[in-house]
Amino acid sequence: MTVHFAQTLEKLEQVVDRLRQSGMPDVVYQWTEGISTGELTELEERLRMPLPASLSELIQRCGSLNLLWCLPPHCIVADGPECSYKNSNDLEQEQIILDDITGEFGWNHEYIGYFTSYGEDTDSAADEQRYLILNYNGAGDPILLDMATSTTEPAVFCYHHELDQFTLLAENLPAYIDTMLTLHGLWLWDWFKVADEHGIQLNSPPLQFWLRWLNMFCTMKLEDAQSLEKLIHYTTMHGVDHPAVLQAFQAYDPKDIFLAWEQHWQNIQHSQVPFSTWAVLVGETAGMGAANWVRSLWEPETAQAWTSLAQNNTLHAKGAFVSTRAYLSARCLPEQEGLVCVCNHLLLQDSAAEDKLEGYTANGQLQHFRSPQIINWMRDKVNHPVDGWAILFAHSRPTAEQLIEWLSDSELHQKIATEALDIMIHRDLLPALEADAWANISDLLLASLQLVMLKKDKRRIEAVLKQLSDADSHVQ
Repeated sequence: MTVHFAQTLEKLEQVVDRLRQSGMPDVVYQWTEGISTGELTELEERLRMPLPASLSELIQRCGSLNLLWCLPPHCIVADGPECSYKNSNDLEQEQIILDDITGEFGWNHEYIGYFTSYGEDTDSAADEQRYLILNYNGAGDPILLDMATSTTEPAVFCYHHELDQFTLLAENLPAYIDTMLTLHGLWLWDWFKVADEHGIQLNSPPLQFWLRWLNMFCTMKLEDAQSLEKLIHYTTMHGVDHPAVLQAFQAYDPKDIFLAWEQHWQNIQHSQVPFSTWAVLVGETAGMGAANWVRSLWEPETAQAWTSLAQNNTLHAKGAFVSTRAYLSARCLPEQEGLVCVCNHLLLQDSAAEDKLEGYTANGQLQHFRSPQIINWMRDKVNHPVDGWAILFAHSRPTAEQLIEWLSDSELHQKIATEALDIMIHRDLLPALEADAWANISDLLLASLQLVMLKKDKRRIEAVLKQLSDADSHVQ
């Protein structure tokens, strides 16, 4: 047996530990023991050929391995002032922004078999046995060994089914494993942009940037971000989902935070970064400090500028801008002002459209307010289907009075309130109410149960009643 992979598992464990300690969310790492000599013999008999030596060694050391990770939500993988560099000719490199990045690496002995691409002519036996499957990526595209390149150390390719295209990843399996270890399991959907006739080029500008960015991500600590500028930089990499990040911003004036984001925005080609990403970073950290900027987004000229930009850049599609602006209005404007802006816009949309306002449309723009006022506003606007309205109701912090009113109203309102209760139960959103309020709500649900005709509606009411009876922790 060859000794290409004697240290592979140890190196992978070091990669996994580094990612987890740096705060990379949802790192999945799974592996199984190597296959036995008997299993290897059975596999080779099924294939009617001996496996390449390196593949045989790999699956005898580790039968299958799966490494998955994803970047923190709303992080920006972009060259900023902190990552600027020059090439060998001392010329400034064009700014690099990587998107659609995931970590996805591994192999599985159970997948090993012959592959024939959809566009290939496979009249000959040689064609049918040319490609040996090593693994599949998340899109279902196979990682392959091309036996036509070498029967002892074949090259590694990825097949893109949408393009019907093969991309050379490495000249042999050991080189492929080493490359993926260096990249910490990075997977790109467009490897052909960083590969040549020898495979993935680690010295290509995008991958060199990725390695610099990843090293900074893994070494940067929140406690070291002692200035607003450094905190902004840390947040672009790690996002705002961790409470400690939001707590760190409490030391600064909200207006100063927004100005810092604005300056950072100017240093990055923000047209290549989704507006929604910037919005979350600003909305969660600056809040009211960005109020004037958010008000400007409601001016016709500003809205037109963003929507016209969408014609050339799908990242700024009109619908995305509208929903993002609504989110910012909830985060950065006084509640009443933000609600008026968004509700008026929805009514204008409704009057201009032939169809009635849909629940999902209303929910997409109002859910971030978490305000009982929304429940009063939507009462005379609800319609079928009820799903979107129920979600909006559930996230708008209904009062006991509102729940009782809707459960006492029309069949449509009862259905929305019941479905909303079901959502609140499963998402731990039930309000803390007095015992008599819950008793009243239960009585109304029992009355509704006697009237509904559809079995699925009866099952939902019964499920809600059962869970409410067990929800003693919500009773004051």
